Amino acid sequence: MGRQGGVNATRGALLALKCALLLAVILLTNHGFIDRIRLLIDDQRQLTLMIFSIIWVISVLAVLAAAFHPNWIIRLLWAVPLAISSAAAYGYYLVQGSEFFIFDVLNFWTVRHEAHRASEFYSNAIWWSVAVAILGVVAIAMPPSLPPLATRKTRYWSPLVPMLPIVLIAGVVIYREGKGSEALPKQFSPLSLAAIAAYKLNSGTFPEREIVSMTPERKQARAIVLLVDESIRSDFVSLEPRNPVTPQLAELRSRLIDFGPAVSGSNCSLQSNALLRFMAYTRNLVQSVKASPTVWQYAKRAGYRTVFIDAQAGFVTVYGKLQNYMTPAEAISIDRFYKLDNAIRTHDLDDELVNIVLKEMSVGDPVFIYANKNGAHFPYSDGSPAEFASDAGTSGTLQSYANAVRWSTDRTLSRLIDGADWRDATMIYTSDHGQNFSAGRLTHCSSYTNVDPNEAIVPMLVSTGDEELRARFEKVATQYPNMATHFAIAPTLLELMGYRPSEISARYESSLLHGLTSQLQFVTDDILGLFSNRPAWHSVDPTIQKGRQRLDLLVTLTNSRPNICEGGIGCVAEPEPISSE
Repeated sequence: MGRQGGVNATRGALLALKCALLLAVILLTNHGFIDRIRLLIDDQRQLTLMIFSIIWVISVLAVLAAAFHPNWIIRLLWAVPLAISSAAAYGYYLVQGSEFFIFDVLNFWTVRHEAHRASEFYSNAIWWSVAVAILGVVAIAMPPSLPPLATRKTRYWSPLVPMLPIVLIAGVVIYREGKGSEALPKQFSPLSLAAIAAYKLNSGTFPEREIVSMTPERKQARAIVLLVDESIRSDFVSLEPRNPVTPQLAELRSRLIDFGPAVSGSNCSLQSNALLRFMAYTRNLVQSVKASPTVWQYAKRAGYRTVFIDAQAGFVTVYGKLQNYMTPAEAISIDRFYKLDNAIRTHDLDDELVNIVLKEMSVGDPVFIYANKNGAHFPYSDGSPAEFASDAGTSGTLQSYANAVRWSTDRTLSRLIDGADWRDATMIYTSDHGQNFSAGRLTHCSSYTNVDPNEAIVPMLVSTGDEELRARFEKVATQYPNMATHFAIAPTLLELMGYRPSEISARYESSLLHGLTSQLQFVTDDILGLFSNRPAWHSVDPTIQKGRQRLDLLVTLTNSRPNICEGGIGCVAEPEPISSE
């Protein structure tokens, strides 16, 4: 009896440990459950509450079915995906303070080549996620330690039981056109979203792009450059004299037209660049993204040689992979395609990009150049050389970011403006998106409703040597301050290429050459119409960053360390002073 009692005590202890570990994983990874219940009750959404509760009950039973299956192979086969699913949700919550949705999954897959850089920037969250994954595997895979009678009963449990909540959650998300996964069990929800994303990406069909129907006439500029920076917030680009981050651009302010803080097309690189290249318009955004002629088609129809420079191509590790929704069919329309590889040091990429732009502009023929800079992509410390960062004092995220902006944007953009012949050339400079420095949030690419406007506030500058064009740009910048958006760039490019304003205005509302009257909005989520033709629009006031103290007061050349928790930027670690050298 004593020996049997000891066996029972050991079995009971192991069973209690297993149950405690399972409970810990579920509680640790499922934030927002109580809040969701309260919301559904307060809104009197009884049907939704019932469906939500049923899915949760089935999910808990499915976890138990996997964890207490007598076959260790079955337990292990389910332990790995369920633990990874739990860890992914937990890691995202650490970074963003919320759960991720189907559009986050689609974005993550599309930019998976950035995994290395993201892992450096979010390393703390990744290590905690790994710990949760290990905990999950142990909790599910360890022996059930059930009494003999219970063990005999569990052998009849189907190993496919955990598939049921995956299918149910997928059904809800598809029915709700990409939504509906809020606060559902994270042991299954990420798996459902991943399965849906894979299906949508592989089954989606797109129409052939339209041919150019507009008629080009007289070119307004021989050389046209669209320079799209990476991750640059508007309030870090100043033309005020002696500002600490972009002092060289400030010295060239007489040669620049500043449209003030502008609104990007989206808060994510792939979407903003796609909206620009696909000449998207707001009246029917999804249709324009899928079927409009590309900027390359318009340029070639107007008699321009086309050039694309990708300063981030070295981070694409899949051979032949294109970025930002670019397809081989689109790439065919590009005459010269420069992909800067990883043989170039990260902080030298934009210098090489400028060299190529200067070379292509100097040929003398009509040329359209679209250039994607590397800019201030995270990890920010890679955006400037070590000796430059050391001189500037590099403790703190904001400080490293300012170093990157000064090195990769202020210095290289000034080189381009100084080195090019602008007599018959025009350049539009902007960034793909801004940055959010709030603690516990993504810097950009937030999805669904949890989007900070700072992710979409970007600079908008124009440089041209044509006095008539300059006067027109300056007039619009003066009459419509802080009203520019990425959606005004496409019609501006078309007019510079020589297309008729009357034809352009039939499709586009605003232009940097005529007036900025469209709503200040940016788009997230489903711009490809994978679920519906209704992407999420977010209104934004680009002047909110002016509500805080000016950057040259916040990050001074003295040893003071002011508070920077104003005007929507969020609270960030106090920065070291930026050097004036």
